[in-house]
Amino acid sequence: MEQPTTPWDRLGAFLRRDAALGYVLVLPMVVFTISMLIYPFTSALVLSFEEKPAGQPAQWVGLQNYIELLSSDKVFPAMVRNTLIYTVATVMCKLGLGMAMALTLNQDFKFRGIVRGILLIPFVTPDLVVATTWRFMFDATFGVINYVLKTLGIISSNIAWMTQVPTALGAVVVANVWRGFPFFGITLLAGLQSISSERYEAAQVDGANVFQRFRHITLPGLRAVILVATILSTIWTFNDFTLVYMMTGGAPADQTHIFATYTYMVTFKYNRIGYGMSITAIMIPILVVLIMALAPRMFREE
Repeated sequence: MEQPTTPWDRLGAFLRRDAALGYVLVLPMVVFTISMLIYPFTSALVLSFEEKPAGQPAQWVGLQNYIELLSSDKVFPAMVRNTLIYTVATVMCKLGLGMAMALTLNQDFKFRGIVRGILLIPFVTPDLVVATTWRFMFDATFGVINYVLKTLGIISSNIAWMTQVPTALGAVVVANVWRGFPFFGITLLAGLQSISSERYEAAQVDGANVFQRFRHITLPGLRAVILVATILSTIWTFNDFTLVYMMTGGAPADQTHIFATYTYMVTFKYNRIGYGMSITAIMIPILVVLIMALAPRMFREE
């Protein structure tokens, strides 16, 4: 068969392949997505080098916003620490509870469909409702958390959960875990149902106990699902705003801010748009590095 020699011949040969239709169908969405990302990202990056009070012309300040943020901003170190603690703690807890939920719902028991629906309620509940409910539950005077702990004799007096940095941040972690673990649960459940039951039967015949089957069959079979769910949850949690803003607002003393809430406060409360964009610009590389570190593992062969 004669090989194409000119660029047009090679293009024609490529378009005659079965994969060409896929590329043609995907190309418009790729172009649209990139075009929708380039302008906002570029604008935010340019603004980070400017000082632009709302309604006033922008003034070029170069790296001044970044220098101020990294050298003299007293909230910035606490914000970075809170973001990392908040993200790691919630994602790990959601993964653990989601795995327990998936393993339970993968069993055959009565009313399993109803239980699945009930366990999905936290995930479909609006963030505003979740934040308001948990803030009331952690209320120092009327909260049910203090009432239960006092009834059980664990504490002797009410705890002001939302006025101390560790407990306030912990309260938001609890609310986020409650809201998000069903996502892991239903995602891992779908992965569990794709694992052949014959593998478990063969391992059981060979004398493998429950923990060995979980380690050598379940976890390898769920590896890609766990990584995808973890990356998505990490991105969502890292960029979370509503729960933290509604439950703490950065209090006490701006020590429970994360990237999203501090950016919002600086940009709209202090009217420093350029400074707020510099916070966002610093946040983006962290997420990029995280995704680049985890994404290749999805496609690594066993």
